[in-house]
Amino acid sequence: MMKKKTVFFFLALAGWLVYGEIPLKEAIEQGIAMNAACRDQAWEVRSLENEQKIAALKKWFNLGLSASYLYKSEQMEIVIPPVSIGPGAVMPGSRLKAGAKDNYDLKLQVSQPLFFGNILSNTDRLQAVKTAGQREILLLAKIQAAAGIKRSYFQYRLYEGQMDSLQALKKRLDLHLQKLRAYFKEELITKSDLLETEARLKEQELNLEELGDQMARERIHFRSLCGLDIADIEKHYTAETIGLAEALAYFKAHHPLLHSLDQQLEALRLQEKIVNGGYLPHLAGFAEVHYGKPGIDFFANEWSAYFQGGISLDWKLFNWNKRKYETEIVRFAAEKVKNGQQDFIKENEKLLSQLYETRETYKRKLAVVKDLVDIAGQDIALKAKLLEEQQLANIDYLGALTQGERYTSMQNTILMQLELLQVNIDQIIGRFAEDR
Repeated sequence: MMKKKTVFFFLALAGWLVYGEIPLKEAIEQGIAMNAACRDQAWEVRSLENEQKIAALKKWFNLGLSASYLYKSEQMEIVIPPVSIGPGAVMPGSRLKAGAKDNYDLKLQVSQPLFFGNILSNTDRLQAVKTAGQREILLLAKIQAAAGIKRSYFQYRLYEGQMDSLQALKKRLDLHLQKLRAYFKEELITKSDLLETEARLKEQELNLEELGDQMARERIHFRSLCGLDIADIEKHYTAETIGLAEALAYFKAHHPLLHSLDQQLEALRLQEKIVNGGYLPHLAGFAEVHYGKPGIDFFANEWSAYFQGGISLDWKLFNWNKRKYETEIVRFAAEKVKNGQQDFIKENEKLLSQLYETRETYKRKLAVVKDLVDIAGQDIALKAKLLEEQQLANIDYLGALTQGERYTSMQNTILMQLELLQVNIDQIIGRFAEDR
């Protein structure tokens, strides 16, 4: 059984090496794991989670142990005067010293908050809200990292399409030049036709070199984002497209920054409650076990154990209307967050409308360019025939070939621009799409 599993594993691995490609989703996941902003934000979330745990623990009792030593240069002395107890009988007076110069105390204390104006429970909820808000910021950082990887991917694919188009043109020019050389040997054409074709071929070689440099740069950039070679990534990834109405609805319902701003408003609401709770009575209970010298009996001046407990009250009765100013500060902050939220929604609605208008323009241009590609193909075939019949100058045929490549490259560029446009839309609305 184990041998069968081993054989199956190696067969699957071999099949992957021959036929498989790394999904872009895997590159995005690896890129997010490498992204410094995502890592920093993840640590921020973990830090807030710990602060939330600390806030929750403040509602429970505390147990503490303390010890103290106190030296007094003087002791309290009680003087008892002589007392007459009868005719001619007097009880002599005396002097009693209370306590000692050296005082020791060991204390085990338990304290329990009883009522703190709901400050402790609201602080616990406040930390939970802050943590949730930072998780949304972490999600936003992941979306931005994913968008950067997708942009690099589609930019490289754009270069690849241009490279394929230029290489196809170069191949046709090579074949055409070979044919012209044969004609030149038979003195059917002039040297000028050869030189024109060779110059056009060299121009394409320069274009290929320049494009190759751009591809190498983008390849390095992609590796820096996710640690993978873009040549190993799937070749036919397409971003999922949605309409404007759906995009706007998704943006308002799911964007991490909008959720984070909602969490900020909730945090400020809780902060106002905490401020108000600071001016309510605060009650705490405590119980202490002491072992000290002297203990309760100062006169005995011996080690003794005793217990004491009670309730403490703290209540701010007058504070020159400070409470009003503190709550207004919190409310002003909340208004600023609301204004920022409205501005963010308005600005992104505008950007989305512009992007969708641009997408419609790209679609119309793409339809026209497709027609131009078809026309250019027919024109090249027609001019090739005329050239064979020596009814057309060679330079005109070269121009048709170049124009055909330009239209093909333009078509590929528009297709990739549509993909890049969808990446921008996904980032604006806060969507991972299938990579989420």
